[in-house]
Amino acid sequence: MPLNINKDTVYRAAKPKDKDYFINDGGGLNLVVGKNGTKIWRFIFTFEGKRKKLSFGVYPDTTLESARRKAEEARQQIADGLDPSLGRKEIKAARQLAEINEDRVNAGLPIIDSFADVTRQWLHSISHLTSSTNPHLHQENQ
Repeated sequence: MPLNINKDTVYRAAKPKDKDYFINDGGGLNLVVGKNGTKIWRFIFTFEGKRKKLSFGVYPDTTLESARRKAEEARQQIADGLDPSLGRKEIKAARQLAEINEDRVNAGLPIIDSFADVTRQWLHSISHLTSSTNPHLHQENQ
């Protein structure tokens, strides 16, 4: 499988057409040229029999060298038996959880799944059992 097929000038000179089209750089790395003129690096691969895609960023903000480096990292993950798109989802979920926890701390609440949070949830779940309006509780104390 040939890699690094084109020079940067090919990607720089790419112009929009009536439909989106791909310029192949080899090894699954492509530049998608949109009909509106946007250019996005896309890595297309097969993992466990499923065809998948990863976006590496907008060209020229994401350079050819950077896209090739990311594609090489993704190919290495695939060779190691790891799904590169799954790693991205985990990173995104961790980032979102960190943002939520920061908001909770700023609001005076414990972070999610901390001991304080689990204890708070448990106390809330049994509050109906310990409420002073619980007639069974009053009968047992008398």
